[in-house]
Amino acid sequence: MVRAFALLLILAFPAGAWELTVAFTGDLHAARARLAGIAPILSQADLVLDAGDTWEDLYRLTGLPQAVEMARAMGELGYAAMVLGNHELYLGPALREVIAAAPFPVLATNLAGDLPTEEYLLLEVNGLRVLILGFLWEEYPWSLWPGLRMLDPRPVAREILSHAPPHDLLIFLGHMHLERARRIARAFPECDLFILGHDHLWLSEPVWMGDVPIVEAGHRAGAVGLVTLSETGFSYRLVRSSQLAPLPSFLLPALVALAFLLR
Repeated sequence: MVRAFALLLILAFPAGAWELTVAFTGDLHAARARLAGIAPILSQADLVLDAGDTWEDLYRLTGLPQAVEMARAMGELGYAAMVLGNHELYLGPALREVIAAAPFPVLATNLAGDLPTEEYLLLEVNGLRVLILGFLWEEYPWSLWPGLRMLDPRPVAREILSHAPPHDLLIFLGHMHLERARRIARAFPECDLFILGHDHLWLSEPVWMGDVPIVEAGHRAGAVGLVTLSETGFSYRLVRSSQLAPLPSFLLPALVALAFLLR
């Protein structure tokens, strides 16, 4: 009887059989023309995610049609989810239409209000149940959104995880400064991967908070992060595409803005 039960366990959970490759971007800032350069990298992954500041251009105000086109282009590349960034909120009320048009969920776990975002997402990928939460933290244009309220991510996450569906892997998407991500990671050692955006950091190595790896892949589709999670361990690469044109400098737009303010 014991041997038969052990055999059933072996058949149900074959040793060393599971592996998940996650590709991620962050701070794309409506760089739709650059998506073709990262498409071959994204295609290597089982799961594609984004860490926010995705639909609003850094250099000019983005209109509703351009934001919707960007969201749909991401859907064609297989993005499964993103976290809301602070630049998304600069779209104003049109943001509701962009979220509704996006072919994937937009997460904002700790944002209370009437935006059509999701608290969490549960996906089955390669036979694994993957639970994804998305956090924001400060630096947001609240004057445009008086009906929204940001909550501390840590108690909100604890509450959600207390009744979340069963899952095999836990991934956090965060749009915030690295130090704030470290605080969240410290509070949730069970997190398998923390994908970060906002600081535009090109992290060639993870920032470890205990056993939680924090990763970030720059901005404007200049690179893609590739993480492989498996029963045997963790691996990470920051992959840059030689097909991409050089990123524009922030200096010229900053000087133009300063000159305008000083007039």
